[in-house]
Formats: sequence, structure tokens, C-alpha cells
Amino acid sequence: MNTLTLVEGVLRDVRHAVRMIRTKRGFSLAAVLSLALGIGANTAIFSVLNAVLIRPLPYPGSDRLVGVFNRLVIHGQVFEDADLSAGMYAACTESARAFESFGVWTSGASTVTGKGDPEQLVTVTSTEGVLPALGVPAYIGRWFSNEDETPGSPAAVILSYGYWQRRFGGDPDVLGRTIAIDFVAHQVIGVMPRDFRFVNLSPDMLLPRRFPKSRLGPEEFSYTGIARLKPGITIALANQDLARVWKTWGDTDGAMGKMLEGLKVKPNLRPLKKDVVGDVGSVLSVLMGALGLVLLLVCANVANLVLVRAQSRRQEFAIRAALGAGWGRIARELLVESLTLGILGGALGVVLAYVGLRVLVAQGPDSLPRLAEISIDATTLAFAVACSLGSGILFGLAAVLRSAIPGRIQSARGATQGAQQLRAQNALVVAQVALAFVLLVASGLMIRSFVALRAVTPGFTHPEWIQTVRISIPEALVPDAEQVIRMQSETLRRLSAIPGVSAAGFASGLPMESEYRNGNVIEVEGKTTDGQVPPNRAVKTISPGLLRAQGTRLIAGRDFTWEDVLGQRRVALVSENMAREYWGEPANALGKRIRTGGPWLEIVGVAENVHADGVNRPAPATVYYRVEVFPPARPGGPAVVRRGMTFAIRSERAGTEAFLCEVAAAIHAGNPSLPLAKVRTLNDVYRRSMARTSFALVLLGIAGAVALTLAIVGVYGVLAYAVGQRRREVGIRLALGAEPGALKWLFVRKGLVLNCAGGIMGVALAGGLSRWISSLLFGITPLDPFTYIASGALLAAAAMTASYVPARQAASVDPMETLRTE
Repeated sequence: MNTLTLVEGVLRDVRHAVRMIRTKRGFSLAAVLSLALGIGANTAIFSVLNAVLIRPLPYPGSDRLVGVFNRLVIHGQVFEDADLSAGMYAACTESARAFESFGVWTSGASTVTGKGDPEQLVTVTSTEGVLPALGVPAYIGRWFSNEDETPGSPAAVILSYGYWQRRFGGDPDVLGRTIAIDFVAHQVIGVMPRDFRFVNLSPDMLLPRRFPKSRLGPEEFSYTGIARLKPGITIALANQDLARVWKTWGDTDGAMGKMLEGLKVKPNLRPLKKDVVGDVGSVLSVLMGALGLVLLLVCANVANLVLVRAQSRRQEFAIRAALGAGWGRIARELLVESLTLGILGGALGVVLAYVGLRVLVAQGPDSLPRLAEISIDATTLAFAVACSLGSGILFGLAAVLRSAIPGRIQSARGATQGAQQLRAQNALVVAQVALAFVLLVASGLMIRSFVALRAVTPGFTHPEWIQTVRISIPEALVPDAEQVIRMQSETLRRLSAIPGVSAAGFASGLPMESEYRNGNVIEVEGKTTDGQVPPNRAVKTISPGLLRAQGTRLIAGRDFTWEDVLGQRRVALVSENMAREYWGEPANALGKRIRTGGPWLEIVGVAENVHADGVNRPAPATVYYRVEVFPPARPGGPAVVRRGMTFAIRSERAGTEAFLCEVAAAIHAGNPSLPLAKVRTLNDVYRRSMARTSFALVLLGIAGAVALTLAIVGVYGVLAYAVGQRRREVGIRLALGAEPGALKWLFVRKGLVLNCAGGIMGVALAGGLSRWISSLLFGITPLDPFTYIASGALLAAAAMTASYVPARQAASVDPMETLRTE
């Protein structure tokens, strides 16, 4: 057979397949919709996986981009992503040999005034080497230069494309214009491209980081590093180079060298993609695996349909074989039909995936990285085509092996293949039940984890009643630190006077506001060994009334008072777990003293544990400081105060438009130039902390429901086919006096046997595969007995239900009508 003849034959088979699909509409519709569901779900999740994990970052040569961090050990606790200091930046800029470009950056927020209402915008403050490292040129204008970083030079700003459009209407002459940022004039020097993202942020503007020429105070390890490696340099080589730089730097400063040695500081570079993606890869991998099992279930379901249809055509195949058609010709025709079904199902699946992705991008969790980059691209289409062809070949081979090999065609001429057909279908149903059991277990484990998370006491109550708003008072607006505290307390007084407010307070950061998380080494009097670095603890600065506004209970002692603030009393609060760690009972902590390199503070209260990093993580040992003015960071410098604070206002009216208007009016009564940021309820923050678990739960729940449905359809289909095959036998049994109830039990028992066989296989598979989702679980083990028993019971109930309908049909057979037909 030459190539032209083969092509003509395949085209003829395709036309025949299309005719058959149009003729057998019920069969074709069921097969195409099943395939569309399985392929569409897998295509949608693969497009997310592709955008987040597979596709390179949207920077030139992104494989050479690294995040620069430190690894250090404090009191046995290892920190893998400790930030850099200004001194480290200077040393690295001067001596590092592994980097083509290097810089440090911090994220934050700034107040913009001068046109319309004041705004608080997301900012990134970076050194001149950061944007060259990313390699994304400005849409108009330029990057930061060394001059922009020099103290005393005109302040500069680079705008995002979105803010440029929103504030200036896309005016191309924006370069050189000034904006009042934190009440200081900044000159616009550039605009970044439309799709530019800064690592995992979408800042409204970029500001230059200005370091003094000489160190004027203690080193602050609060700057994130980013670098582009030179060609040929690996991360291991870059770590070695930075270790050399750190050692040289420490040798020039004895105190700094001693600190680096005591903390066992080592460079810890990692691909920048890890900073962008985070730990979402484990979630997506589990979901991809789960939906892959759904696709296998779909293939098994369609294979059952194809087997039934092939069985109905056995006489046709026998006649064609007798007329001279070769088995290869018949096998090719069956494969072409199956591939055509697969392609049609895949095409509809891509449409479903596109719709699903539009919903995901619009409604998806904010914690999902690179959400805006998710789309159906060429790679995703190739994956969909592969799924379509693979599925078509998989269930097409089932039909070929059962109907189109020479021995089967010959036997079809005079003998029924019902028993062999039924055995093949039974095997497929057992596989379906096993896979469905695995997915039900996965869904059950996620549901149990979600219930366990909801049962955790987070350390605050009724978060839906807690309105939050963040206010920052720039130094250019209020230079005096004492005046800042007076403004904050007056604002708090006005907020407390709003009708319906039962409590109010403010803090450097509220629970689960990870962007304001802070920590420090805390020395405990009589508990810290001389020469040993004290353990790192979470620290928060709070006002009197904040704990009551949050609904955080006091376990022992008292809360801060305004007399403590005004009298500058050296007092502090600690969390319950920290009190128990050092003194056994919370009450024993009262009167004890702690410090952070400064004067001793007396513990006057112990607060209940707060899961500040999310309810899925242990509550950190926390020290609470009162609001205060800190001494200058350098001799002759200004006093230091926390200018950015989040207010918590407890009221059953929280979140309503009228209440928000009253909150805004109370804040602006002190200064109308202050913008309101992070306007939300604490419940919004709480739900966001559970977004990853909720996202996985919903998708695994859908997968489990689809799997259960397909298993029910499979059991029903096999038993319905068995009833049809044994119709004559059933009629004879009834004619001889068999009880209808006994006949019902005959078929129900068969369904339960198939379910038990699949369940046993499923237990073995689930036991091995459920460990893959262990990183997503909370409060339970991957082998949770209750989940396995409940999944088995649900499958058994489903199998019983699916078996009953064909069993009832069998019992209602008219014996005389059956015998007359036969």
C-alpha cells in the first residue's frame, strides 16, 4: 500500500466516522461530553501550571535571575530567607564578582497628594542595579542612575503603566513633571511597560533607595537582594563568591564579624522564580494529578460505551471480514472513529477550559501567583491535543482488542461475545471505582483539613465585626514624633466615638497582615545565657484597647493604658505560649523583665496566642510593645516613631458603606490629607489566609464529585448491559417461579462485588498517593481512618443506588414476552 492510498483510506475512514457520529447521536453526545469534561478540566489546570511553574518569568534571560538572601541560625531556629543589610549591599556592590547586575529593594506604601483626593499607593524602593538586573527597559524615560541615589539630589520616581494612565491619562509628556509623594516633590523620570510586574508585586511607582555614605547606626537586615548572574556562573559558585565578600566585610568590622559568626550567616541564593511562585507548586501538582485521574476515569467510561457499541456491530464486522475486509482495515476504522471522538471532545474541552479560566482569573485567589499571565497559549493547546489524541487511542485500542483482531472477528460469525464483553466491562468498572475512591479520599482529606482549620481559635473573635484601615503620617507632614502619637491617639478617640463602636485600637500590624510582620531577638532576664544570641520573637507595637478591639483575651495581668504611654513606663505584654515556655504558668510571667538591646521592660500582661501567620501555622511567641517615641538612630538625628499604623474598629456595622463614611470623616477631621489604605474587615484577611486550602478544596471536591458520578454511570452501564444480555435467562427464571426480590439481589450483589473489588484496589492506591497531598493537610494524617471509611461507605451507597435501577428492570421482565421474543 503506497502513501497516497493510505491517505485516501484514512480520509474515507474519517468521513465514515463523521457519518457514524451523526447517526448514533446519543452515543456520540455522551462520549464527547464526557471527554470535554475531562480534557477541559485538565487543560484549564495545565494552563495554570504552565503559567505559574513552567513558563519562564517575563524578564530577558530569567534563568539567570536570583534572589539574594542569607541563611542564619538564632537559638537553634534556622532562617533560610533572612534579608540583607545596607553594609552587605555596599560590600557586594564593591567586591562581588559573580553578578552582572545587583541591587536591593523593599516594598511599602506612600501618600500621593496634589490632584484629587489623597491616595496611598503601593511602592517599591530600589537601588539603581535592580531594574538592570530584571532587564525590562522603561516604556518611556529611563531607569534610576547613581545620581538618583545620592542624598541631596532631586527626588525621582518611575511610574507604572497603569498609574500613568490613571493619573496622567497616558500623557507622553509626563517626563519631568512633579508629583507630591509623602509631601515631597518627586520628578517623573520614566514609565514602565504595561505588563511589567516587580517579582510578585504590581507597584504603582518605583522610588530610588538612598543610603548614607557612611553607617550612622546599627545594621538593619531589611533589604531583599536581587541579582543577574554572569554567564556560566551557577548559584553554588555565586554563594561561594558572596561568602568571600561577607568574610572580607566582617574582617574590616570586628563587631560585625563577630555577629556574622555568632549567627552562622551564610549566603543563600535561589532562583527568582521561587520568590514569585512560592509554595503554590505543591497545590497545583496535586490538582493536576487529581484531574489526570479524572481523565483516566473519563477514558474508562467512554471505553465502556465504545465496547458496547463495538459489540452491537460484531455481526457487521463478521460480514465485512467474510467479504474480504482485512482485520487491519477494520481496526483502523475503529481507531479513526475513536480519534475523531477524542478530537471533538478535546475541541469542546478547550472551550470549557477557556470559560473556566476567565472565571478563575476574575475570581481566583489573590495568593495565586502570576494570575494575570494565565491563558491558553500554544503549549496549552499542544497539551489539549495530546490529551485528545491520547484519550482517543486509549479507548480506541479497547475496541480494537475486543472486536477487530482476527480471532474475535471469526468467532463473531456464529457465537456471542457477551460473556467476554461483560468481563472487559467489569474490569473497566473496577478501575473506575478504584480511581473514584482515590479522588474521594483526597477530597475527604481536604474537607477534614478545612474543618480542622475552621476549628482553630485564631486569637480574635468575630472578624467580620472588625473594620480595619491603615494610616501613615509622613515625616514631611508631621516632623515631630510626639505629635505623631498625639494625632494617632486623637484619631483613635474620634473613631471610638462613632455610634455602634464597642472598642478600637491600632497596631503596627494586625493578625495575618504578613506584609507588616516583624521580629527581633528578645532577651529574658535570668533565662538568657551570656554570650548566646537570644531567640527571635514576633514583635508588635500596639495601643491601649487594641486587644479588646481584636477580641484577644488577657490570660493574666492587664492591658496597656494611656497612662503607660504618657508616662513612658517600661512595660510590655507577652503571648501565652512565650509565658509558658519560660515560666510554666502565664501568671508567673507577671513582673518578669525582657529587653531588646535596650532598657529592661516589665511584663504586666499575658495575652492569648494569636495565629498571626495564618491558622494553618503555629501561633508565634509574641512580644507586644506600647506605642512610644524611640531615641534617635544616630547622634543628633530625629526621634523615631512608627508612622504607619493599622486601626481596628469593632462594630456590628463594619463593612457597611455608611460606617466607612463615618470612619473616613473621623480620620480626616484631624488632617484631610491623610489617605485611607487597607480598608477591609479582618474577616477578609482571615479568609485570604485560607485561600490556598479553599482553592484546593473546591477543585478536589469537583474532581471527587465527577469521579463519583462517573463511577455510578459505569456501574449502572455494566449492570444494564448484563440485564440486556441475560434477559432470556431472567425470563426463564421468572417463568419457573423465581422470586423478583431474589433476581433484584442477584444484580445488586454483582454491583456491590464490583464496588468491593474496586474499593480494595482504591485503598491500596489511595494509601500510596494520598501522601502526595500531605503538605496541604492540617490536623489529620494522609491515612485518616474516618476519611477512608466515609469514602468507602459513600461509594458503596452509590453502587447500591446504581445497581438498583437495572436490578428493578430485571425483576419487572415479562416472562411470556421475553420467551415469545426469543
